[in-house]
Amino acid sequence: MAGSIMLDNLVSVSELSHGGASRAIGRVGDGNPVVVMRNNKPAAVIISPDEYRRLTKTEEDFALYLEAMERTRHDDGARLTAEDVFGRGYKPVDDGYEPEFE
Repeated sequence: MAGSIMLDNLVSVSELSHGGASRAIGRVGDGNPVVVMRNNKPAAVIISPDEYRRLTKTEEDFALYLEAMERTRHDDGARLTAEDVFGRGYKPVDDGYEPEFE
């Protein structure tokens, strides 16, 4: 059944250039991309903006996951104290600003 759905969503470049773009875009839905074919090979995929955002966020999340995994692989367990970072005698600046919460 998934194969038939995919076949329904194939459109040729020539069909797009002859006024079929609006019809092709109208078939695009979440999880329902339209594949643009050129010379009987996939050339492009048209997806919805929501699907694009979801895929982009997923890619970013995966890149962050890989970075975290790389960092944990080289973690020796050592932790720094505030004194290690800021030096002895460090005192935060008190500028008197108090944030307001509603």
